[in-house]
Formats: sequence, C-alpha cells, structure tokens
Amino acid sequence: MTTEVELKEIKTLLVDLAKRVEGMNDLIEERLIGSVDPLPDEVKAAKEYEEAKKNGALELVPWKNSFKEA
Repeated sequence: MTTEVELKEIKTLLVDLAKRVEGMNDLIEERLIGSVDPLPDEVKAAKEYEEAKKNGALELVPWKNSFKEA
C-alpha cells in the first residue's frame, strides 16, 4: 500500500511534469505554429522549395547517404 508521504511525492512529481509539458507546448506553439512571422529569407526559401517540389526538380537524399561523398 502507498503511504501518504509517497503519494505527496508522486503528486509533486506529476505537478512538475505537467508544468514542464505546458512549457514545451508553449515553445512548440511559438516556434512551429507561427506566432512569430518568418524572416524574408525564410519566406524566399519556402517559396523556392515549393516551386522545386512542384516542378519535380527536388531531389531527396537519405540522411545516411548524404555523407558518402564528403
């Protein structure tokens, strides 16, 4: 059976975990969802990528193979 002290310790850990998860969610929202407008060079790179993808000029190289030539 779990003692009262152990339950308090578990509760403390869960509260700390919840705070950390909330912080990560905030960071993800800020960085990935776009609460900050992209920089001009980021917009340009995204447009170039979309155009290359649309034209079939995009070549995807597997990560493990990308260093063979180096």
